[in-house]
Amino acid sequence: MYWVGVDPLQQVVSRGEAMDLIPWLSIRWQTTCPCSGHYFWWDGDGLALKSAEFDLRSRVHVDFVHGSQARRIKAATGEALTRAVGCQKGLRPSVIDTTAGLGGDLSVLANLGCKVLAMERDPVVAALLVDALRRAEESEIEWCDRLRFRYADSAQVISCVSHGIVYLDPMFPKERKAAASLPMRVLQELDQTTYDPDRLLEAALDSDAARVVVKRPIRADFLGGRRPSSQLKAKTVRFDLYPKRKLTIEDCASFEEVIET
Repeated sequence: MYWVGVDPLQQVVSRGEAMDLIPWLSIRWQTTCPCSGHYFWWDGDGLALKSAEFDLRSRVHVDFVHGSQARRIKAATGEALTRAVGCQKGLRPSVIDTTAGLGGDLSVLANLGCKVLAMERDPVVAALLVDALRRAEESEIEWCDRLRFRYADSAQVISCVSHGIVYLDPMFPKERKAAASLPMRVLQELDQTTYDPDRLLEAALDSDAARVVVKRPIRADFLGGRRPSSQLKAKTVRFDLYPKRKLTIEDCASFEEVIET
């Protein structure tokens, strides 16, 4: 399978260097927009996803350098996410983000000092995230040094985890009543992978991680019917906590055993 990509200015060199980081996608580039369907878009802002059904300005694009996500990264200190993973004075646990998505949470954690291994199984989502990380590194964003990315199904390797935090953020259900954001709607439409978040939770709980954290909509059922030991609630989401032991300095080590699997 290949994707259509639109590069109106034919920026072949910069585009080619970026695409070398995304070998799992086959994209056929052209200069004009297709009449139907979703397609990739390349310009000075990097890689984005567009659709013939959108207006011309609408796109799914990840940016850690400018915009709302960059502001969130800089502002986040004591939000529920950081407390959920156990950040405290003198202790920044390493986190394996098993459902990296568009990187909203992993970038906050890395900026606060956590070593993060991000994993994403969806090829389109992974491509958008990798290109955003490339641009962040080129802008010398300091937290990128604490982040590693792997395109993989985390459920297949999570048993190797021997320490730290396993973090799950399953995609909000398609039947959710509240209006989803444009990126969420598009990603739900494109998601054709076989994905079982309940199985992922069971694999996480079977690992030797110190704690498993699951992000859920505020009123959603427990994932897999597994009642957590405690919860931390924000305005629209909550974090279900499944601690397995007390966090120690050993839980701040990187996840080399998973990276090399």
